[in-house]
Amino acid sequence: MVSVFRNVVSYVPDESKPPHGEPNGPYSEEDEPPLLTKEEAIAEVKRWIERYKIDPNQIFARVGQSVVHYGDLIPHLEHETDEGRLLLRAISRGRAVRQQRGFPGGIEKVQNR
Repeated sequence: MVSVFRNVVSYVPDESKPPHGEPNGPYSEEDEPPLLTKEEAIAEVKRWIERYKIDPNQIFARVGQSVVHYGDLIPHLEHETDEGRLLLRAISRGRAVRQQRGFPGGIEKVQNR
């Protein structure tokens, strides 16, 4: 983005558009990371809840009138609901990004700091 203020031209690169057509992350929308198993995703959610002492009634996400609480995440994954499938993809992508950035264990890496 180029802006002009008081005859000063400044350029701020748009980070959502990588230079030379290179992808921002390891995967494009067409090339998703491999999905975790349902059991791996459930274990990840359990680690979040235990590590951060999250109240199961705490809101995880709200979209319009739809509300998902942390306590709902494991049942969504177990029953493979639309929300559960979306969550599985998000957890899988998050793990792939953490591994690419050198945080293989995710939460465990933060605990050891």
